[in-house]
Amino acid sequence: MSKLPIDVPKEKLQQIRMNTFRKVQREKRIKKRIVPVAIVAMFCISILFSIRVSPTFAGYVAKIPGFYALVSAVRLDAGIKDIVDNQYFEEINVTESKNGLSLTLQGVIADHSGFVLFYDADALFDMAKLELNDVQLFQGDDEIPGPSSFTMNADNQEYISSLVEYSFSEPIVYTSKDFKAVFHFNDIDKGNIEITIPFTLQNEIAQEKVIDTNRTVDVDGQKFTITQIRRSPLKMAIDIEIEEANTMQILAFDDIAVMTDSGERRYSIMNGSAQHGDIRDGKITLYVQSNYFHEADSLMINIGGVQAVPKGEDFIEVDFGAKEVLTKPEFFDWDISVTSQGVSVAIKKGDNQGRDLRLWNAVKEDGTPLEFTRSTFSRDGQYEIETTQFQDYDGKAKIYFSYYFNPIGKDIELSIPLQ
Repeated sequence: MSKLPIDVPKEKLQQIRMNTFRKVQREKRIKKRIVPVAIVAMFCISILFSIRVSPTFAGYVAKIPGFYALVSAVRLDAGIKDIVDNQYFEEINVTESKNGLSLTLQGVIADHSGFVLFYDADALFDMAKLELNDVQLFQGDDEIPGPSSFTMNADNQEYISSLVEYSFSEPIVYTSKDFKAVFHFNDIDKGNIEITIPFTLQNEIAQEKVIDTNRTVDVDGQKFTITQIRRSPLKMAIDIEIEEANTMQILAFDDIAVMTDSGERRYSIMNGSAQHGDIRDGKITLYVQSNYFHEADSLMINIGGVQAVPKGEDFIEVDFGAKEVLTKPEFFDWDISVTSQGVSVAIKKGDNQGRDLRLWNAVKEDGTPLEFTRSTFSRDGQYEIETTQFQDYDGKAKIYFSYYFNPIGKDIELSIPLQ
């Protein structure tokens, strides 16, 4: 007698195998995360003991598993702490996975001046060879111009908690509250990994507070005007116009800080863009930590120093073809060496107060820009050596320096009414 055929449910068996595989992988992943997450948690708790936190912030820390990036941001920026305290930080907590990499968008801060994404990532593989190459942000179908900065904790091979920052020189218009963030990772073994996380903002976007000041300052005959102060949750923007008739080229405003009438001081942005614009164009915006959520009748702006040199003496001229210096300011008495693609300056220690010259702005002989590629720094017993590399070019060029220690004014205080 022949045996009856057995109907084997192949699809169900396949599903059972897949569910079992996923369960095993999930258990491995949980075990793998215990140690790194515990380390991150202990580190963050130690930071929390070093700063004053509110019950609101403590609540966020308690319920967000990957809070290292947020705690670090609060530690560096009092304005971020205010955002959390006033419940303007928006939780997202959406996770997407691909090719063994799991990415969680923990939360965002969005206003008209910028956008910050806080994210965590972990993987079923060693992340030592993983790099974050780019992050795209879309509002609806429209892509927002690229981030001003993004970081990844490369030292931690099993767990990442970091942030992506967008800074807008012109206030962004929120035509939609529907967004998506596209993270582009690359791993030497696994190749490109692209993870997309859609999300929708729930909070109302805080409106920028603009104070027209038009306050002109005369420093040793050199004038500049603070035209506006613009306050948003993420930053405070101080818009400055430089007097065209000045005989000196103002290079930098040092140690900018803003103090409210209650005595609270907010300093320059540390972990993001501290300024926007080219000061040689006559306009520049300086950013300090926000006090958006604090009501005050006035602000005190402190400028630690105004650095300037005579006009026409704010650059060195070199010939990359001949590898020689053609002209330099008389006061510029440091050794300069020229290669086919770069310029090195050996600054005596302490001569420039430990600050970089920032030789990033260069112009070819025909007036077109010479593209900057990178800067490197080294030190020995006597000198701090700053080397700047440019694109291939064998002609003459003017290379402008963005900082030179020559204060024409120090410890300037300006009281600005807000009413």
